[in-house]
Amino acid sequence: MHSSLYQFKSGYLQALSHPTRIAILEFLNQGELSAGALIEKLEMGQAKVSQHLAIFAGKAARLKPKAGNQVFYSVRAPLIHDV
Repeated sequence: MHSSLYQFKSGYLQALSHPTRIAILEFLNQGELSAGALIEKLEMGQAKVSQHLAIFAGKAARLKPKAGNQVFYSVRAPLIHDV
């Protein structure tokens, strides 16, 4: 009963279970962003945003390799925007 598809969907729903992570998704809907850009857009401290990004990245976001000292985030499956 716990197919990989159900686990995948559950991970997305967990990632979206907080208003800040929903905001992150909305910003990433516009395109790939660095962690620094997300911190600015969310107008939150780095530690709080990093906590949310860690949860979000493990479930619904894709990390791109560092470019200098920046990590870039994008949405793993664009269909999540329809949710």
